[in-house]
Amino acid sequence: MTQQQASLQEALNRLLKGDHQVLLNPALTAAVAQTVSRLISNQKEQLADKLLEQIALATRSDDKNISGASSSCLVGTAEKLSLAGQWDCLDRIVPDLQALSGSLEFSEQVRSQADKVLRLAKSRQSVNPPAESSGGAEKKDPLTLREEQIFQLAAQGSTDAAKTQLFELVVACAKKKDFNNAERLRERMYEIDPMALMEIIQSGDIIEQEKKGAISKGHVEIWTNLFQALSSEEFNSLYHEMEERTYKPEEIIVAQGEKNDELFFINHGSIRVTYSGGEKELFFKNMGKGEIVGENFFNPSVWTVSLTARQQTSISVLKLDSLARLEQKIAGIESKLIDYYNRFSDIYAEMKKKGMDRRVHERYRKECKIQLQIVDDKEKVLSTFNGDMTDISLGGLSFYVRITNKENIRLLLGRHMKVIIPVTNLPDAVFRGLVIGVQGCDLMLSDYSVHVKFNAELERKQLKSLVD
Repeated sequence: MTQQQASLQEALNRLLKGDHQVLLNPALTAAVAQTVSRLISNQKEQLADKLLEQIALATRSDDKNISGASSSCLVGTAEKLSLAGQWDCLDRIVPDLQALSGSLEFSEQVRSQADKVLRLAKSRQSVNPPAESSGGAEKKDPLTLREEQIFQLAAQGSTDAAKTQLFELVVACAKKKDFNNAERLRERMYEIDPMALMEIIQSGDIIEQEKKGAISKGHVEIWTNLFQALSSEEFNSLYHEMEERTYKPEEIIVAQGEKNDELFFINHGSIRVTYSGGEKELFFKNMGKGEIVGENFFNPSVWTVSLTARQQTSISVLKLDSLARLEQKIAGIESKLIDYYNRFSDIYAEMKKKGMDRRVHERYRKECKIQLQIVDDKEKVLSTFNGDMTDISLGGLSFYVRITNKENIRLLLGRHMKVIIPVTNLPDAVFRGLVIGVQGCDLMLSDYSVHVKFNAELERKQLKSLVD
C-alpha cells in the first residue's frame, strides 16, 4: 500500500467515525465516489451506506466549507452510482438529494447536478415499477394505510396538509413508544417537503423527549459512566434497542464454549463468573449492577467463561442486529460502545492475572501460506481456501484471511478445520482443530485474524520442526 493510499484509508476511517473535517481534503472527496461504487460491487453495501450517511450529515453542517464540500461530494457520488446502475444504494439517498436540490444554501452547480440525478432515478422507477405479488392484495395494518393516504395527498399537490398529517402521525407513534416507526416516518418528511426543517426538528425533539421519559432515573444512576460516555440521544436509543431479561438464582446465562453473541448490561442482582480447567470448575469473580460483559460481541469468539445468576438478576441484552440498526441511525455509536467496553470490562486482564488465559502456550512467529479446509463431523470437505499463517503454538495457530462479506465472519466460528502447512523437503503437515475466534484487523481491506485450537496438542519436536 502506498503512502497516499494509506492516508486516504485513514481519512475514510475517520469519516466513518463522524469526523467531517476530512471532507475538506479534495483528494478524499475525489476518491469517495469510486470507493463507494467499489464497496457495493464487493457486496459491502452496509459500509457504503455508512459513508454516504456521514456525507449527507455533513451537508447540514453549520460550517459552510464542510457543507459545500460534502454537497459536491454527495452529488458526485450519486452520479457515479447512477452511471454504474447501483440503484438500490442511490434510492436510499434520494431524500438527501431532494434536500440539496431545493435549498438555495447550495451552489447552482450542486442543485443542478442533484436535479439531474433525481430525474435519472425517477425515470428508472417509471420504467421499472415495483412488481406486484401474484397472491393478491395483502391486508394492510392501519399505520401503513394511514401512511399511504398521506403520501397520496402529497402526490395530489396538498403538500402542507400532508406534511401536517405526517407530523401528527410521527407524534402519535412516539407517544405509543413505537420509536422505530416514529423515526422512520420522520425521515420521510423529506420526501414531502425537503424544506420542512421546522417539522423535522420538532418531531425529533418530541421523539427524544418520549424516549427519555420512558427511562427511569434509577436506570440512569446505575449506568452513570455509560450515560457520560454517550450523548443523550445515543443513550436513549441504546436503551430502547435492548431486551430486558430476568434470571432465577443458579440459572445459567452463558456456558463456557458457547457462541452466544449478545452484550449483557447488569441492572440488578449479581452473576458468578466461573472458568472450567480440565475437570475443575474455578471461581473467577462476581459481577453486579452497572457492569457489562460480552466476550463474543465485538469480535467473534467462543466464551472462555460461564455466567450464572447468583440471585434474581435483571439484565439488559443488546443483540448484534440491534447494534447494526443503531449504527445506521447514529453513526459512530458502535466505536463508542467498543471504547466503553474496553475501559470497563476487565475479564481478560483478570484472567491473565489468575493464569486462566486460554492462550496458555507460548506463541512462535511463523509466516507462510497455508491451505484451510472446512470439514464436517465425518471429515467431508465443505470448503477450501488459502490463508497467511502468522503464529503457531503447541495448542493452535492463527492466520489472516480476507472476507469481503462481513456476514460471513461469524459463520467461521465453531467450524471444524483441517490445516495443511507446507514443510520443506518433507510431506505437508496436517492438523485438525476448531475455530475459536475471528478478529477484524483492517476495516477497509476486510482482513481478519482467525484463531484455531488444535484437537490434540503438538509435540514439542513437531512444533520445533515447523518453526525452524
